[in-house]
Amino acid sequence: MDRLNALATFKAVVAHGGFSRAAAGLDVSCAKVTRTVQDLEMLLGVQLLQRTTRRMSLTSVGQEVLRRAEQLLDSYDELAALSSLSASEPSGTVRLAAPAAFARRRLGPVLGAFMARYPKVWVDLRTRDDLIDVFDDEVDLMLSLRGDLRASLIARQVGAAEVGVYAAPAYLARHGTPGHPDELGGHNCLTCEDIAGGSTWTLRRADGDAVCELPVKGSMRCSHADVLVGAALHGAGIVLLPRFLVEEALAQGSLQPLLPQWTCEALSIHLAWGARRNLPLGVRKLIDHLAQAFGAEETFIAPPAPHARPRKAGLLAA
Repeated sequence: MDRLNALATFKAVVAHGGFSRAAAGLDVSCAKVTRTVQDLEMLLGVQLLQRTTRRMSLTSVGQEVLRRAEQLLDSYDELAALSSLSASEPSGTVRLAAPAAFARRRLGPVLGAFMARYPKVWVDLRTRDDLIDVFDDEVDLMLSLRGDLRASLIARQVGAAEVGVYAAPAYLARHGTPGHPDELGGHNCLTCEDIAGGSTWTLRRADGDAVCELPVKGSMRCSHADVLVGAALHGAGIVLLPRFLVEEALAQGSLQPLLPQWTCEALSIHLAWGARRNLPLGVRKLIDHLAQAFGAEETFIAPPAPHARPRKAGLLAA
């Protein structure tokens, strides 16, 4: 039995003052209305209506059931209206998780533009320094700079962040400027397992398919890329990082790019979510907005095309 429909039928019988008039109003048979109310009485274990050949009246329990049924049906109507609005106009809360370093430098203006365009959507941004998970963090949408996402997630790659090799002028004045990836082995390379590089750096010749994959080492390894930026600014060593982390330092000249004839593998930017269908309109609009914003920024580039298999350092001519 459809319990919500049964309560609505019971309410209609009371409102119309009888079964036949309620049946006409609901456009169903009188027998069906009678049977529905009887089934509801059996389900609740109480008599709701006093019936005679001339009149019908509510029992005392029926009056209380009617009052609560009206409240329940009104709440359902409000919920249906809200769902209908959400399906036609972006509204409600979208819970978005993102890496803290990326969010601090990129998401403020992008989300500001989104909220100006969709004023009925409220964004609950949750930043994390460690790994983010849609299910564990209970969010609607996740922005990830990693490729190893759960297989159960639906993911969309919306772009790729440029990655480069950088060092402070003070470090280069003391140790020299490397002209080829092979020379990085003789330098203090600061490494990060967070969002770029790790202890093996891969660089590709900008004017061809030659690829150099080399292990690096240095006096510092950490899990947060922001720490490496600070260390590099003080001349501690060479870093391989996403460009968005060092843009300000590059503009000020406190860091400078190295190996201009070589490019690093771009960092993929994914949006991921858990639901396979009936995604709220606000979430869908935010996905499209972020994809468009990242694609338009000069600091983001298209995902790299497949290239030749990397070779080990020392096998390439300068």
